Amino acid sequence: MKKICIILMGLFFQSMNAQSETTIYLIRHAEKADSSPNTALSAEGKERAENWAIFFKDTPIDFFYSTSYLRTESTCLPIAVSKQKQIISYNPKEINLKKMIAENQGKTILIVGHSNTIPKHINQLLDEEKYPEIPESEFGNLYTIKIKNGVISHTLTKP
Repeated sequence: MKKICIILMGLFFQSMNAQSETTIYLIRHAEKADSSPNTALSAEGKERAENWAIFFKDTPIDFFYSTSYLRTESTCLPIAVSKQKQIISYNPKEINLKKMIAENQGKTILIVGHSNTIPKHINQLLDEEKYPEIPESEFGNLYTIKIKNGVISHTLTKP
């Protein structure tokens, strides 16, 4: 009887894990103050960063990732602070969404990156050229990736 209970518990937890959904939100940093390599956000960019915090207010987020640039960290910070979470710095040349998904099943992640890196990482995950680089003048795109039972769905929401 004890073995049957253990087997049933194992199957229950396995089915729970199979039903869990992993969600990744990806956004580009907000508007830059100038074109210097590690610039801060402009007034408009600071407002957009605060608006992202409002947008994600009711969305549970487990992990926050940002490149180590001032503009990406400043975009991510209001959202992370509102959730009382730390920001994890990542190297855009080394991030691997497939590995991140495998290591964080059932979790929700927000990644703040750049006009050329966000679409590139999504395309690598999808194994297709679905999303072009974000135009330099375009801000506010929200890319959403959901993985459930091994099936990947993805959407792009423009402002």
